[in-house]
Amino acid sequence: MITTLTNVNLIKHQLQANNKKEVFEELAQALFENNRISSKEAFLADIETREEVSVTSTEGIAYPHAKSKAVIEPAIAVGVKQEGIEYGDEDGIKPTVFFMIASPDNGADHHIYVLQELFGKFSDEFIEEINNAQNQEQILNILINS
Repeated sequence: MITTLTNVNLIKHQLQANNKKEVFEELAQALFENNRISSKEAFLADIETREEVSVTSTEGIAYPHAKSKAVIEPAIAVGVKQEGIEYGDEDGIKPTVFFMIASPDNGADHHIYVLQELFGKFSDEFIEEINNAQNQEQILNILINS
């Protein structure tokens, strides 16, 4: 499923963001520019609302997600920040890999299936491979083949 939801245009090999809010904005911008969401502001509001429920990060990977009326087409934007970004999670590990999951408001449990597939890939080796990737194409290849 993941391979149908992302492409090289939705992957940010080197995020410019320096904090959690900037990560959200940068990845939402990629979704907007690629016509996956109709409103960056509306989608970000839904991401923030979801994030208030509980922090969406564990062991070096963050997975902000939301069901939103702003979603035109389900998608995953991916970002990498090798030095990590403070995210506020309990384990104290700064995420270096970010998966922003955009699910349509009427998409039932679409995001649950995406999260299950992602969690099946999560490992120290997976994070290391993505962090060491040289470009968007390599990251996409890792997602497809892991």
